[in-house]
Amino acid sequence: MSAIYPVIGNQTRLPFYLTGIGVSECEYHIKREQGLVSHQFLFTAEGAGKVFLDGRSFVMKKGSMLYLSPGVPHEYYPANGQWKTCWFVFRGAHLGEIMQALGFEKYMLCTGVNTEPSEQIFSRIFSAASDHIYGSEKCSELIYEFILNSVGLFTEQKQSEAVGGVLDRVISYIEQNYGRDITLAELAGVSALTPQYLCRIFKKKMGMRPLEYIARRRISAAKLLLDNSEKSVQEIGCEVGYPDPTYFGIVFKRYEGISPGTYRRIKNTIAI
Repeated sequence: MSAIYPVIGNQTRLPFYLTGIGVSECEYHIKREQGLVSHQFLFTAEGAGKVFLDGRSFVMKKGSMLYLSPGVPHEYYPANGQWKTCWFVFRGAHLGEIMQALGFEKYMLCTGVNTEPSEQIFSRIFSAASDHIYGSEKCSELIYEFILNSVGLFTEQKQSEAVGGVLDRVISYIEQNYGRDITLAELAGVSALTPQYLCRIFKKKMGMRPLEYIARRRISAAKLLLDNSEKSVQEIGCEVGYPDPTYFGIVFKRYEGISPGTYRRIKNTIAI
């Protein structure tokens, strides 16, 4: 492990001051039941680690970053073999209020983000910390830069989680109601978003628009019924949301390349 722990003196006059920084080539098993007295950032450089917070477990791979405020109990250790981490701890007289104003909670974890800018700032903090005479002010400046950069990463994560929750509600609604007519306006109401924005985030996450997803879900259900029931093609079309048999046939052929009747006849002779 390579670490620097500055001797604390006049740094306490600064809004942010470094109390420790390091690179752990193979992170230890850390368990702090009372948390730390400093704020901490930790991110994965290589490998993966397992983190326990509030009775929940998280895996930190490359592209993951953890923020811990003082006094938060936590535990972490390598998940599978080696886990290389970069970390630093810092304090400040009014730091709690500043971090809260910037949107930081008692702990925050973001995954699957680009940590390269953070790594570059970290390297500059480490370099400044090596200057025991003049490095304190530079470290303070760079810690603030790191914090502001991290705000964007954690905000992106929270937005992604919010979008995921919205799509879960929409997809669950589709699952329960695909057998009847569902409008885009109806789905927008479920999501509490405008139809245009719902379409945009749905396509970004799912690779298709909501109404196409509904059509594919209906055809999937129709194929299951064609395979495993004696219901007529017309009955199956009605059951999956297509009361017009002609339109049902058109949509089915669009996705499967054959009509529902042909699909049923040949299902046992070719791989569908």
